[in-house]
Amino acid sequence: MVSFSEIVEEARLSARALLDYGESFFNPTIRLGVTGLSRAGKTVFITALIHGLIRGGRMPVFEALSSGRIARAFLAPQPDDGVPRFAYESHVRALVAERRWPSSTVDISELRLVIEFQRGKGAERTLTLDIVDYPGEWLLDLPLLNKSYEQWARESLALSRSEPRSHLAGAWHAHLATLSAEGREDEPATLESARLFTDYLRACRDDRFAMSLLPPGRFLMPGNLAGSPALTFAPLDVPADGRAPDGSLWAMMARRYESYKDIVVRPFFRDHFARLDRQIVL
Repeated sequence: MVSFSEIVEEARLSARALLDYGESFFNPTIRLGVTGLSRAGKTVFITALIHGLIRGGRMPVFEALSSGRIARAFLAPQPDDGVPRFAYESHVRALVAERRWPSSTVDISELRLVIEFQRGKGAERTLTLDIVDYPGEWLLDLPLLNKSYEQWARESLALSRSEPRSHLAGAWHAHLATLSAEGREDEPATLESARLFTDYLRACRDDRFAMSLLPPGRFLMPGNLAGSPALTFAPLDVPADGRAPDGSLWAMMARRYESYKDIVVRPFFRDHFARLDRQIVL
């Protein structure tokens, strides 16, 4: 059954989409999301794309540019006051002048590019392109919105017990064996579980293994939420259709899992992902 809060959320998304559509009707704007897991090359790709459009680079596959229909492209002020600007100039300097790779994507950022072009019949038009860069790990969190803590915990544990992940999860599994899900809530035990679970996720991401991760993606990129209860939980051995006793370690983990969805996942979906018109995944 759909809850009242879900109905309100859907209404907010619909109103936001209608507002964005009304604005783009008179001033065409495309929000392009660019994402991928860590070290996929997002920053270099975006920097090279913008650099090529601004400077008229060689892009033979991009017909609008190769045929000369794009008159010019230039950067415009950052449109969203609450989102950091993509550091294009710093990244160009790192690649061209300093001959080094720019810093990896650890948070969301955005850059506005205005493109003046000619349509097929020669009419001049302007297209505003908002490029949104964000870590692909955040994308992995979206399925959590439709999963309970119990479902997520069982899926995460099942995957961690299969090769080649099982030997990477040894320390976490050893600690997990000392816990009773129905025992009293325990802050030190929860902190240790979250630390060992995060170490396991980090080991999976290591270059030697380079395995895709299960959520929560923000555990490896906590930002200003580092150490907060919303990022301090881990899977427990619990039945997928069970119910946590009040005051138990299980209930504590489940409550923090739901807080993670409310504080991290839903705002990302509502304020950023749901507003994208196109998506590039590297």
